[in-house]
Amino acid sequence: MTSSNTLVSSVFFTLFALPIWWASSLASAQITWDFAEPIPVAGEEFGNRCPRLALDASGNPMVLMGKSGEGLFLATSDNGVFNTPIPIPTLENVFMADAEGPSIAVHGSTLGLAYQVSGEWATGGQYMSTQDGGQTWSESFPISPNATEDHFMPMLAFDDDGNPFVAVKFGDDPMVVEGVMRSTDGGQTFQPAQPASASVGSGLACECCPSKTIFGHGRYYSVYRQNDENLRDMRLVSSEDGATWDHQLDLDPTDWMISACPETGASLAWLPDGRLASTFRSSGNGASEVYVNVSNVASPMSSDVGATVPVTNFVEAGNQDQPHIACGPTHTVTVWQENSGGWEIHAASSANDALPGGLSNAGTPVSTSLSGSNLHPEVAIYGSKVHLIWKNSGSGQVMYLRGMLEGSGLVESSSESGATLRRLSPDELRIEGAMPGANFSVLSSAGAVLHRGQCDGQGAAVLFAQFTQSQVIMVQIQSKMGLEMLKLGMARN
Repeated sequence: MTSSNTLVSSVFFTLFALPIWWASSLASAQITWDFAEPIPVAGEEFGNRCPRLALDASGNPMVLMGKSGEGLFLATSDNGVFNTPIPIPTLENVFMADAEGPSIAVHGSTLGLAYQVSGEWATGGQYMSTQDGGQTWSESFPISPNATEDHFMPMLAFDDDGNPFVAVKFGDDPMVVEGVMRSTDGGQTFQPAQPASASVGSGLACECCPSKTIFGHGRYYSVYRQNDENLRDMRLVSSEDGATWDHQLDLDPTDWMISACPETGASLAWLPDGRLASTFRSSGNGASEVYVNVSNVASPMSSDVGATVPVTNFVEAGNQDQPHIACGPTHTVTVWQENSGGWEIHAASSANDALPGGLSNAGTPVSTSLSGSNLHPEVAIYGSKVHLIWKNSGSGQVMYLRGMLEGSGLVESSSESGATLRRLSPDELRIEGAMPGANFSVLSSAGAVLHRGQCDGQGAAVLFAQFTQSQVIMVQIQSKMGLEMLKLGMARN
């Protein structure tokens, strides 16, 4: 079923700024699931290959799924109810490996999709997008139409201007390196692949481990698995312009030696305070474990790789793989697949202030009632709501759970704010009263970082339209009152 959330033009809104100071609990939040049992996103006729999760601007989940021989489908939702999946008009013969297949990303109202045409490893990468939840799609634009060597597995993200960029494995086997390709025209064309792994030194890119791309702090980031004579490492690389990749961090201290590609990548998410959280699998310590890393990458020249810890106490855990991470305004959730006599989906949560140690010695199975293997989970957070999907082999469907992070509520201080956020025009907001030169982060209502900047010597800054179009905008800022969260919302007359 479908419904429309379009606002009638005759409805007027009044803008108001609410300066408020938020504090989060240091205790780990427990997830209370809304359903006694996981529910299917759609019938098995839509398949369960390559499950991917994204949230629209209102926090409703959108789920990509594929079926071999049929193609890709997008299921949107309204108020917790999934609509009938919509076929996506891709080119034929989409490559549908679960971990290495299509990728999706969201910027504002745009949902982007990157995929590979099977067998066309040099020129078969494609990009397309929708502005209306999959009802209509752009044409498929080739990512590397003139390539003569492999440009494989495009992994998608958006920069602050809404332009897509992808990480690819490029080069002829075995000389495969990590590459990033940018678009400056909304995805209609992409610039040549730049060797993002150039600053790492020796070593190649694992050709079947998916990368993960993300943008923030005015820089492009990609994390990939490096192969240096069978030492399988996780490397984070970044660039200010997408061309010169001049910064790298070694995220994985376990020194995993393996002579075959592990076929498992990483997941990245920004914490509201500007730290970058990542999760990945390694067997460097003798067993397959999921690890969480939190690094301060605000300074590109920083060599602080942060702390890397196992996501659980592995003495009590089974074989772990395919992790995914999401960071909300106050808490972070990591999910993964674990085999202790059968593949189940596990989830662990932590207050952001307690990361990375807060995720240790935790992890609860959420799929034990389902027959068959439960694989390839993805998680997203909107406020205190948690959305979780994965594929189930028993039913041939993508499964879904929604829950609440108990203890994640934002607590309002009774102190009067020292900073303000006010509207100068329909396209401009101004921060005033912050500490001189203070850094700030613009967040969506879900806690996603939209923009980072710095105030001037008077503690002021102007935000322009591209960062002020969400229904609720939050700005995290340092003032004489301490760390504050300023909120701008919309209310009906």
